[in-house]
Amino acid sequence: RSRSPLLPGTPLAYGATQPDADQKGPVFLNEPTNRIDFSNSTGAEIECKASGNPMPEIIWIRSDGTAVGDVPGLRQISSDGKLVFPPFRAEDYRQEVHAQVYACLARNQFGTIISRDVHVRAGKLKRF
Repeated sequence: RSRSPLLPGTPLAYGATQPDADQKGPVFLNEPTNRIDFSNSTGAEIECKASGNPMPEIIWIRSDGTAVGDVPGLRQISSDGKLVFPPFRAEDYRQEVHAQVYACLARNQFGTIISRDVHVRAGKLKRF
Protein backbone atom coordinates (compact mmCIF):
# COMPACT_ATOMS: atom_id res chain seq x y z
CA ARG A 1 0.00 0.00 0.00
CA SER A 2 1.30 3.45 -0.81
CA ARG A 3 1.58 6.23 1.74
CA SER A 4 2.11 9.86 1.01
CA PRO A 5 5.10 11.04 3.04
CA LEU A 6 4.54 13.90 5.45
CA LEU A 7 6.24 17.11 4.50
CA PRO A 8 9.01 18.06 6.93
CA GLY A 9 7.69 20.25 9.70
CA THR A 10 4.05 19.27 9.09
CA PRO A 11 2.45 18.39 12.44
CA LEU A 12 0.54 15.12 12.73
CA ALA A 13 -3.20 15.49 13.02
CA TYR A 14 -4.48 15.23 16.59
CA GLY A 15 -5.22 11.61 17.54
CA ALA A 16 -3.43 10.17 14.53
CA THR A 17 -1.46 7.01 15.21
CA GLN A 18 1.75 5.96 13.61
CA PRO A 19 1.09 3.59 10.72
CA ASP A 20 1.51 -0.01 11.86
CA ALA A 21 2.43 1.14 15.38
CA ASP A 22 0.88 -2.03 16.82
CA GLN A 23 3.18 -4.28 14.83
CA LYS A 24 6.08 -5.72 16.81
CA GLY A 25 8.66 -8.46 16.83
CA PRO A 26 8.25 -11.73 18.77
CA VAL A 27 8.37 -12.02 22.57
CA PHE A 28 8.32 -15.38 24.39
CA LEU A 29 5.19 -16.06 26.42
CA ASN A 30 6.31 -19.56 27.35
CA GLU A 31 9.98 -20.46 26.86
CA PRO A 32 10.92 -24.14 27.26
CA THR A 33 13.05 -25.28 30.19
CA ASN A 34 16.72 -26.13 29.81
CA ARG A 35 16.34 -29.88 30.32
CA ILE A 36 13.67 -32.43 29.42
CA ASP A 37 14.12 -36.03 30.59
CA PHE A 38 11.46 -38.60 29.77
CA SER A 39 11.05 -42.33 29.33
CA ASN A 40 10.11 -44.14 26.15
CA SER A 41 6.83 -45.21 27.75
CA THR A 42 5.67 -41.69 28.62
CA GLY A 43 6.91 -39.48 25.79
CA ALA A 44 7.07 -35.70 26.22
CA GLU A 45 5.69 -32.43 24.88
CA ILE A 46 7.76 -29.26 24.93
CA GLU A 47 5.79 -26.05 24.70
CA CYS A 48 7.02 -22.84 23.12
CA LYS A 49 4.74 -19.82 22.74
CA ALA A 50 5.50 -16.34 21.49
CA SER A 51 3.47 -13.23 20.83
CA GLY A 52 3.99 -10.54 18.26
CA ASN A 53 2.15 -8.75 15.50
CA PRO A 54 1.88 -10.37 13.08
CA MET A 55 1.77 -13.66 15.04
CA PRO A 56 5.26 -15.22 14.94
CA GLU A 57 6.01 -18.53 13.28
CA ILE A 58 7.48 -21.16 15.65
CA ILE A 59 10.36 -23.26 14.30
CA TRP A 60 12.31 -25.86 16.29
CA ILE A 61 16.04 -26.01 15.50
CA ARG A 62 19.06 -28.09 16.49
CA SER A 63 22.09 -26.49 18.14
CA ASP A 64 23.68 -26.12 14.69
CA GLY A 65 20.76 -23.93 13.58
CA THR A 66 19.10 -26.43 11.22
CA ALA A 67 15.33 -26.76 11.44
CA VAL A 68 13.88 -30.06 12.63
CA GLY A 69 10.80 -31.69 11.20
CA ASP A 70 8.61 -34.69 11.83
CA VAL A 71 10.12 -38.14 12.25
CA PRO A 72 7.08 -40.44 12.01
CA GLY A 73 6.32 -42.05 15.37
CA LEU A 74 9.30 -40.41 17.09
CA ARG A 75 9.09 -36.61 16.80
CA GLN A 76 6.38 -34.24 15.62
CA ILE A 77 5.81 -30.51 15.54
CA SER A 78 2.19 -29.84 16.51
CA SER A 79 0.14 -27.12 14.84
CA ASP A 80 0.38 -24.99 18.01
CA GLY A 81 4.19 -25.10 18.00
CA LYS A 82 4.84 -27.88 20.53
CA LEU A 83 7.72 -30.28 19.98
CA VAL A 84 6.14 -33.68 20.63
CA PHE A 85 7.92 -36.94 21.43
CA PRO A 86 5.28 -39.68 21.51
CA PRO A 87 5.84 -42.85 23.55
CA PHE A 88 8.01 -45.27 21.56
CA ARG A 89 9.33 -48.82 21.72
CA ALA A 90 12.80 -49.13 23.23
CA GLU A 91 14.16 -50.58 19.98
CA ASP A 92 13.02 -47.44 18.11
CA TYR A 93 15.32 -45.18 20.19
CA ARG A 94 17.37 -42.86 17.96
CA GLN A 95 20.14 -40.78 19.48
CA GLU A 96 19.80 -37.95 16.92
CA VAL A 97 16.14 -37.56 17.95
CA HIS A 98 16.03 -38.61 21.61
CA ALA A 99 19.40 -37.27 22.88
CA GLN A 100 19.61 -33.89 21.23
CA VAL A 101 19.86 -30.19 21.99
CA TYR A 102 16.95 -28.23 20.53
CA ALA A 103 15.92 -24.58 20.64
CA CYS A 104 12.69 -22.80 19.81
CA LEU A 105 12.89 -20.01 17.24
CA ALA A 106 10.05 -17.50 16.84
CA ARG A 107 10.04 -15.07 13.93
CA ASN A 108 8.00 -12.56 12.02
CA GLN A 109 9.10 -9.81 9.65
CA PHE A 110 10.02 -7.56 12.60
CA GLY A 111 12.42 -9.91 14.32
CA THR A 112 13.63 -13.36 15.32
CA ILE A 113 14.21 -14.68 18.84
CA ILE A 114 15.72 -18.00 19.94
CA SER A 115 15.06 -19.75 23.24
CA ARG A 116 17.67 -21.16 25.58
CA ASP A 117 19.06 -24.58 24.65
CA VAL A 118 16.70 -27.44 25.54
CA HIS A 119 18.61 -30.64 26.35
CA VAL A 120 16.28 -33.53 25.51
CA ARG A 121 17.07 -37.00 26.81
CA ALA A 122 14.87 -40.05 26.50
CA GLY A 123 15.63 -43.16 28.48
CA LYS A 124 14.27 -46.65 28.58
CA LEU A 125 12.02 -47.40 31.52
CA LYS A 126 13.84 -49.97 33.62
CA ARG A 127 11.76 -52.83 34.93
CA PHE A 128 12.85 -54.32 38.25
